[in-house]
Amino acid sequence: MSRAPAWVRALITLALATAAGAVLAELRVPLGWLIGAMLVMIGASAARLPAIQPVVLVPWIKASVGTLLGASITLPVILSIPEWWVTILAMFAVMAVAGAVNYRLLCRAFGFTPVDAALCSVPGGIAEMILLGERAGADQSRVAVVHAIRIALSILIIPPLIALFYGITITRGGAAAPVAMSGLDWGYFALCIVAGAAADRFTRIPAPFIVVPAGVCAALHLSGLTHFAVPGTVSQIMQVVIGLNVGARFQNLSLGALVRVFGAALAVVGTQIALALLAALLLSRSTGFDPLAVTLAYAPGGLAEMSLIAIAMHRDVAFVGLHHLLRVLFSLGLAPALIHRLQRSAS
Repeated sequence: MSRAPAWVRALITLALATAAGAVLAELRVPLGWLIGAMLVMIGASAARLPAIQPVVLVPWIKASVGTLLGASITLPVILSIPEWWVTILAMFAVMAVAGAVNYRLLCRAFGFTPVDAALCSVPGGIAEMILLGERAGADQSRVAVVHAIRIALSILIIPPLIALFYGITITRGGAAAPVAMSGLDWGYFALCIVAGAAADRFTRIPAPFIVVPAGVCAALHLSGLTHFAVPGTVSQIMQVVIGLNVGARFQNLSLGALVRVFGAALAVVGTQIALALLAALLLSRSTGFDPLAVTLAYAPGGLAEMSLIAIAMHRDVAFVGLHHLLRVLFSLGLAPALIHRLQRSAS
């Protein structure tokens, strides 16, 4: 297999990931399609097998996730956004507390430098944090591993924790009730995805493959031009490709490097998830918000991954997606200033 062309290896990897996802879904494992694909890629990386994710599909799949997020934005949702200020402010408070706790923990218990600890404590996008680390002279591999483990563990840990803490049974992942899409609906679906690709190429909008398709799709739905809902098969494909993308972040990492950083990453994720669960539980009891939706909104996973999980769990995707978008924007705005201050203090 190692001598096969990249596209052949990508197809074989995709086939194995799909098979693993189908098995876990059949066993009614929450998010079985996503978790199965992720574990296949992580296992292949650990065994040094020449697996390769279908890189060409990843941005288009992320744009599809953004499109489904936009399809959930209805007029009642827009009218309810002003009511979300409580959960948004609480999210920033949770981020601040978790960041402060993790920063001190990484510096004192794990020997991280202040810059490395800061970059690993801010739950921003993995690519953006690595880029900031490169500019700041941080240990890029350490930052990458911590954030990769953060996303992977969030996907693995959150569903069973939700069932344990809230007594909510999470059904098998999938799309909403199947609806036949017309040719025009598929055309609108493609338009949203292409808009994301164009934004990625010609603009500097954060997370363009998610944000722009979501905005275009929301506009189409609110205008009444379409009300499409994609078939369950499309949602399953999304889960498989996103799972492979998460697992691929562990490629080219030595076992020693992974073991050395895993304890620190586990501490970071544990702190973030514990505070997210606590805040979600308190808010749901005091305000009446759906505890599962708030937990997903506060979870330390990626924007695409958490939005896809919200879709699979039939929760308020717009609510979850908006919180994660604000989290990413806040992290990207905060991290450079924080690093600059740490560097000045050290000089």
